[in-house]
Amino acid sequence: MAASRKFRNVAADGRIAFVVDDVPSTDPWRVRCVEIRGRAEAVDAPTGAAARGDGAIIRIHPRLIISFGITDPDRDPHEMAVSRRTVSAE
Repeated sequence: MAASRKFRNVAADGRIAFVVDDVPSTDPWRVRCVEIRGRAEAVDAPTGAAARGDGAIIRIHPRLIISFGITDPDRDPHEMAVSRRTVSAE
């Protein structure tokens, strides 16, 4: 992880947008997504973390979480409401 471009970008800039999107079904068509925006830190060797790879992680401190299709998966995609939640600062 510590050698990745992603890790170096976070270390240099400190901003992050993390997106996961999914199509759990194509018949009927169903989509879902979550996006997390905020501040991040590149941590070389966190304490208390299980050792994986080189031990480096990216710790995310969310400021905004946007999602759809998570809590109401059976709703038609064109009728989905987008959920926006601002996370209070630490």
